[in-house]
Amino acid sequence: MYDPLGPLSVPKAPGYREAAFHAIKEAILSGQLKYDQPLVEEDIAIRLQVSRTPVREALAILHHEGLIAPRSGRGFYVCRLTREEFVDLFTANEVIEPYLVRRAALRATDAQMRDMEDAITLGKQSEQQQDIAGMLRSGRDFHRAVGSAAANTPLTRFVVSNEERTDLYLLSCAQVLDVSQLSQSNQEHERIFTAIVQRDPETAARLVVYHSQSVRERLAPFFTVDEAQMLAEKGSDLSQK
Repeated sequence: MYDPLGPLSVPKAPGYREAAFHAIKEAILSGQLKYDQPLVEEDIAIRLQVSRTPVREALAILHHEGLIAPRSGRGFYVCRLTREEFVDLFTANEVIEPYLVRRAALRATDAQMRDMEDAITLGKQSEQQQDIAGMLRSGRDFHRAVGSAAANTPLTRFVVSNEERTDLYLLSCAQVLDVSQLSQSNQEHERIFTAIVQRDPETAARLVVYHSQSVRERLAPFFTVDEAQMLAEKGSDLSQK
């Protein structure tokens, strides 16, 4: 398995912070760094084979992005969302994404459409492999590709950041999250993509609103689980192994 926290292949120190940031973020979003696993500067620095300074700076950026947070003075941990926060994130996306898909339907180049199609293909392949992290990644890739076609970087970053924060929580639910609950998102992406290919901005906008509402309805129940209960269940699972 590919390890994103392997030695960095960056020739000079000025690039270490950005490389460390991307490596740690990839490890989190691939599920290799878990919610209840502390992000220890020294340990990560050893794995990346860099000093602690770029790791500390990378963790500060991740904290600023809302992906990690300190807990009880014991270092950083991956953030977990409440149900209210989850609903708020997708309500915000529901406001912004119709604008992005309308522009994408009018402006998308052949190359940008291939990026959207590649994201959908990744979702299908990940579904066949029962790969939850891969399916979540395909969703982020699709929305990023739509934003790229819309040519609005700030709004694209906002939407993808909301997707990332949600995905971090869903990765912690991987044991109870069923692939079928994510496969519907890929089908909805495919319908949005078809409208973009057909240069139909209003249909694309309608479909992306439906998609956002569908995600909220399907996944909101996962955010009603009490954090202490989830941690207790994890401890029980570990004791039975």
